[in-house]
Amino acid sequence: MRKTFILLLLFLFISVTQIFAQTRTIVGKITDEKGQPLAGVSINALGSDKKVIATAVSGSNGEYSIHIGEKVKGLQFSHIGLDEQYIPIGNKGVINLSLSASSKDLSEVVVTGYGLQKKSNTTAAIVKVGGEQLADKPFASIDQMLQGAAAGVQAVATTGQPGANQQVRIRGVGSFSLGASQPLYVIDGVVMNGGDLSNGNGGGFNINPSTNVLATLNADDIESVTILKDAAATSIYGSRGGNGVVIITTKSGKNGKTQFNFSAEYGSNNVILPPPAGRPLQANDWFTLLKEGLVNANASQTTINNTLASYGYGNGVDIHWFDLVTRTGVQNQYNLSASGGDGKTKYFISGGYFKQQGTTIGTDLTRYSGNIKVSHAATDRLTFTTKVTVGDVVQNSALASSGISGGGGYFGNPGYVALVLRPTQNPFNPDGTLNISNNNLGFPAHYNPLYIAANDKRWLKALTILGSENIEYKIWKSLKFTSNLGLQYNGNEEYQFNNQFHGDGSGTAGYALSIYTRNFLWNWYNQFDYHFDINRNKKFSADVKVGYEATRNAYLQQQGSAQSFPPKLDLYSSQNAATSTLGIQISSDYAFTGAYSNANITYDDRFSLYGSFRRDGSSRFGSSNPFGNFYSVGFAWNVMNENFMKRIELINNLKLRASYGTNGNAEIGNYQWRPSYGFGYNYNGVAGGTFNNIGNINLTWEKNKQFDVGFDLSLLKNRINVIADYYVRQTDGSLLSQQISRTTGFTGVISNLGGLENKGIELTISVTPIQTRDFSWQINFNYAHNKNYVSSLPTGDQYNPQSSAFLMRVGQPFYSFYTRGWAGVDPNTGSPLWYKDSTKSATTTSYASAKLFLVGKSASPTDFGGLGNVFNYKNFTFGIDFYYNYGNYIIDNYARFFTDGSFPTRGKYAFMMNRWQKKGDVTNVPKYVYGDATNGASGSDRIIYKGDYIRLRNVQVGYKLTNKTVLTKLHLSALAFYVRGSNLWTKIYDNNLTSDPEQGVQGFNNQAVAPSKSVTVGLNVTF
Repeated sequence: MRKTFILLLLFLFISVTQIFAQTRTIVGKITDEKGQPLAGVSINALGSDKKVIATAVSGSNGEYSIHIGEKVKGLQFSHIGLDEQYIPIGNKGVINLSLSASSKDLSEVVVTGYGLQKKSNTTAAIVKVGGEQLADKPFASIDQMLQGAAAGVQAVATTGQPGANQQVRIRGVGSFSLGASQPLYVIDGVVMNGGDLSNGNGGGFNINPSTNVLATLNADDIESVTILKDAAATSIYGSRGGNGVVIITTKSGKNGKTQFNFSAEYGSNNVILPPPAGRPLQANDWFTLLKEGLVNANASQTTINNTLASYGYGNGVDIHWFDLVTRTGVQNQYNLSASGGDGKTKYFISGGYFKQQGTTIGTDLTRYSGNIKVSHAATDRLTFTTKVTVGDVVQNSALASSGISGGGGYFGNPGYVALVLRPTQNPFNPDGTLNISNNNLGFPAHYNPLYIAANDKRWLKALTILGSENIEYKIWKSLKFTSNLGLQYNGNEEYQFNNQFHGDGSGTAGYALSIYTRNFLWNWYNQFDYHFDINRNKKFSADVKVGYEATRNAYLQQQGSAQSFPPKLDLYSSQNAATSTLGIQISSDYAFTGAYSNANITYDDRFSLYGSFRRDGSSRFGSSNPFGNFYSVGFAWNVMNENFMKRIELINNLKLRASYGTNGNAEIGNYQWRPSYGFGYNYNGVAGGTFNNIGNINLTWEKNKQFDVGFDLSLLKNRINVIADYYVRQTDGSLLSQQISRTTGFTGVISNLGGLENKGIELTISVTPIQTRDFSWQINFNYAHNKNYVSSLPTGDQYNPQSSAFLMRVGQPFYSFYTRGWAGVDPNTGSPLWYKDSTKSATTTSYASAKLFLVGKSASPTDFGGLGNVFNYKNFTFGIDFYYNYGNYIIDNYARFFTDGSFPTRGKYAFMMNRWQKKGDVTNVPKYVYGDATNGASGSDRIIYKGDYIRLRNVQVGYKLTNKTVLTKLHLSALAFYVRGSNLWTKIYDNNLTSDPEQGVQGFNNQAVAPSKSVTVGLNVTF
């Protein structure tokens, strides 16, 4: 019995020993570089095959505990924005560690075309903008946030309208067509329709001056934005990558318990005032000019007195129209997300609300957004990822474009009318109601913008749904198959109502126009990724990718208009009108198909050789040339990994890169190649048709050829990081309309003619001058210099297809202003002077005698970039960012109305007070003459100004609470506060400038909605 008992005790002891030998607990504490505890760190227990066996998450005090079995070989620690670490466990029971901010070393993985690539092996010019640089910014769209964020990326606005389309150019202007120079946007692998998908800015409808599909996306859902710039990065996109590629990657779930994040921001927007020279005159100065102009026009004293009296001289009315049409706009946004996962399933779910009131009356934007992304590992080989993003936007806008490029300018447009209307015109009647009388003291030819904003309707309701299903199957260890099906739905409802009592609709008893536009795009690619080691020690390896992609877009638009409304302002729906004036449906489709491949061969992490090839077909090109071939080659040498560099402690990283390749541009109309016969050309009430497009069956892609050479350099333990590139980008066979004899029934035919060239340098420098336990200072600087010019034309000089304000000539910039040369003012007579011709050897006072010529001024900047500083002291952060732009010019398209005396009854610019008054005066402003017919403010480079400026783009002060006791009591993992200001200060370099210097890539000041500056406060909570 005793022996049996002893044997049982021995058996039990051995069993318990085995159990404890098989299962044990590892504990520890995780901190950041400052020694502060890190909450929410995911800890994965990995076996020998790297398979996740157990998981845990660090608490608010940074401590963790994880139970492991004998199969566990090590622990993997990861956290968003921090370097991942793997530590073998051995016999350890306690593992403490510190995680540092994500390093910029060559082990980083970057997003490239159709996949990821180790940064050390890339041969391309790629820039990554982290999601933390985009989150909680007071801008409506992602492209607005790119301004100054990356070297060589120009992002400029044409209007301050909330949600307006931003014009983005990567390495200059690459096409003769305005819309064809935009980059390609890819979201989570799906090639998407980007830019302005509304139709109010086309076809003469003038509903919305500018809208932006990217404004339907919530920047807080973005993990990163990767900008592909050179051919080695973009050629794999073939016919659509010629102007660069912007890849947007949304956030994904991380292993660990569910983590919630809530952010809120509230603030206000205020208008950025025009420069002093461009502000409207008030009553006293306006009457001074009026009286002086009448005297200089030799009017009799009676005429002078009567005219002054007719315009309200002495009645005490002095209206600040600019103040009346602008306001302080409220802005707020709220975002809530949840993310987490285990070894098999990861998820990220979010919802957001964004509201921005424009600083011009009648303008605002409201967005509701939602996002869900779930990834599930069904087996060790098979993974599914499902993603759905929904954005719903309502945009109210001011009256739109007058047809002159850029937007603005109609008689009811507040920005334009605030200058047109005299300070002596009272917007209110004596009883306080709005004045809409049509008399000389009221609003002849122009409308009261307060009444228009209150009673007209002009909105866009845009719904964007992005969905994708990604299937990844590991056929074996080195071979992977990926299938990605993406869908994009855009539904735009646009509506315009011009009221029946005052404004554009008064002549038809009210007018309404509705446009419904639907775009449905699907994009499907299937690809194989294969990695193989060429030699046994795995120093020589290759990664090969082969795939096939198909894209199709279906476009449908319905238009309807009506007039003759009942005399009630609340009955603005078209169903209340008496007469329908338009009812039409339009449809249009396009399709792309392409087979692509690339290979990246690396040796010993020292040498990388890259090559890609794609063959594309498109429905947009002629039956003779529907397919095109595109390729690239690249080489990189990681000099730092050479033995002779290991003794140089000063240098931490040095990589040399070079690439060359081709890609294309297919951004033209869907059916321009096809000779066609169309109906709708009716005669006397009978349906009729005619040949409506001459077509060109040989039409094919613009071909973009690009050479790039650069280097990446890190010094002093990564305290100094430098990226530099030199590039030459040539566009051949550009899509350009060629003039033909009108006897054909057509004026031109689009062909592959002409060429453009951009060449320049890009420099990015990141420096950490100070790095201590409690204080750090980081400087980020980027600079781009680009020289753009026309390289070839089919028939010599010709007007720019975008605007006759520019003339194209070989060797000259694409946006070269073509006008008369302003020679100043005759100091003896005050008369305007022009140069007779381009030699500038003689002047004339006759506008008609002055010839037009290239005045040596271009709308394209030669130098631009950003400068940022970030200071961290304990839990406080202070950041300040500048954007700068030099070398371009902008033109005031409406200057003749507000300058000199040609239109004496309209408002005037403030600089008119510097006019010539007596013999010997030296000034650039001619004598003011009532009804002046000299055209002093028309068609010369007098109204072309330097567009150079520096803007304080962003200022932010933040505080992050790290006291674990307080956080624990609040049941929070993290808590942060911030105050941010945007566009607070602008420095200009032309004292005669009449508008904000940011006026789009064409440099047209069309008196559009004024830009704004904002101050907001925010809160970010993680729990």
